[in-house]
Amino acid sequence: MNDEFSRILSQQMEYYSSDPNADRINRIRGEMNQVRNVMIENIDKVLDRGDRLELLVDKTAHMQGNTLRFRKQARRFRSTVWWRNVKLMIMLIVLLLIIIYIVLAFVCHGVTLPSCLR
Repeated sequence: MNDEFSRILSQQMEYYSSDPNADRINRIRGEMNQVRNVMIENIDKVLDRGDRLELLVDKTAHMQGNTLRFRKQARRFRSTVWWRNVKLMIMLIVLLLIIIYIVLAFVCHGVTLPSCLR
């Protein structure tokens, strides 16, 4: 049995060391390993890209929520400023009317405006 095995082993050694087809097989195996490595790298890149896309989607959703909050706060602020301006205008009109009344009262010789109403 050992004779048979050594004979087959020597034939195989001879075949792989001298036959050009054996080199093709090794070359094809090497190319397949290279293709496999490139595919693994591409899959890793796709997974990384998917993670980055997911992160981008999360950030976009967060920014959208911030946008809605900003709009509400801007409306509230605009309304507050508008009411403040309305109050200021009313106070200025009342003050102007009081000043006009005081000037008329001084010109017409009295608080009841006796000389101007005749």
